[in-house]
Amino acid sequence: MSPIPEFLSNAVQKIFFRCAIVTDVEALTGHFRLVTVAGPALIGETWIPGQKVQFHLGNLVTRTYTPTAWNPDKGIAQFLMFLHGNGPGSDWAASLQKGDPCQFIGPRSSLNFADIKGPSLFFGDETSIGAAQALASSNTGNRQAHYVFEVSSSIESEEVLRRAGLTNTKLVQRTADETHLHEVDKLLASTATSLGLPQWILTGRAQSIQTLRKLLRARRMLFSKLNVKAYWANGKTGLD
Repeated sequence: MSPIPEFLSNAVQKIFFRCAIVTDVEALTGHFRLVTVAGPALIGETWIPGQKVQFHLGNLVTRTYTPTAWNPDKGIAQFLMFLHGNGPGSDWAASLQKGDPCQFIGPRSSLNFADIKGPSLFFGDETSIGAAQALASSNTGNRQAHYVFEVSSSIESEEVLRRAGLTNTKLVQRTADETHLHEVDKLLASTATSLGLPQWILTGRAQSIQTLRKLLRARRMLFSKLNVKAYWANGKTGLD
């Protein structure tokens, strides 16, 4: 895609995006950043846990993140950002420093954790941990939520989950041949059976979600309610 003329990008930014300031950046691990933003534009906003915010990276390129928390009285929001690889989103998140301005749209519709009642079963990966935190902070309470994550580094992800205060979590090490998804399938099936009839939330990589849905259907698993949100896909530079 050809670069957008700067004057056009700036005009669109002023019309559609709102401004905030990065007030804190904490490197939790090598690949995770806890970013806090604040500003008058965040005051009074009604944020439903699970909703998304789209940040403007420049040249009309945006990347989407799920707030882990939002204080509408103080105008403060937090985001857990995973540095996925060499791409616009990761480069932008890695470059953020305290005092940097940022532009955003949102919160906007994505997942709605306020609608989830009773036990829930959450699947995702490193890009989903922020959404898992949002689920835990919702009115449903994290005691009834169970989480299964596919990850590249168990040590790194365990540290982030510990810092996030998430419990009832299981991690499966990602394999190049995708065979780890069979272990994920078994964990999801056994956990769902123990919970009775949980509400399902499948997030993260599109291909993993597709494979797991096929495996779970083959088991004839019953879904009381299925919430699906892919955050990224192989071969694509950004979803949402």
